[in-house]
Amino acid sequence: MAVPSGPISAEALPELLSYDHKVKLAGLDVDGMLRGKVVSKKKFLSIAKEGFGFCSVIFGWDMHDLLYTKELKISNKENGYHDIIAIPDLKSFRRIPWEDDIPFFLVSFFDPDSMEPICADPRGLLKTTLDKLQGKGYDAMAGSMLLSSPS
Repeated sequence: MAVPSGPISAEALPELLSYDHKVKLAGLDVDGMLRGKVVSKKKFLSIAKEGFGFCSVIFGWDMHDLLYTKELKISNKENGYHDIIAIPDLKSFRRIPWEDDIPFFLVSFFDPDSMEPICADPRGLLKTTLDKLQGKGYDAMAGSMLLSSPS
């Protein structure tokens, strides 16, 4: 199956995923490692717009899945590693050819109370920084590519 060339809307997802049974979702932790899960297509379609709860412990683990000795405010024993909100970035859609072409979406993490990007989330940090730059009339470039804020 081809990857669509234009933007994907939540309304177009049922047709896009018509032959699929599951979807892989992943976000970046503080070490830049992908952390994610596979969900049923039905579950994915129900959370594609609003997001879903994702345990904040991913910001408390190192790359060996051991807890950091200094815990972050967002992810710690005291708050029970509470859930944060993970919202799929529909623009990040890909298929993973070495995993039977499973559909894949990156997620961005948000504070469940304020819906602000989580500062420990690399995608959230990038979005906040780019929004500040654009608010001052600047753009950012990496290599020869103009950057835009992740969803």
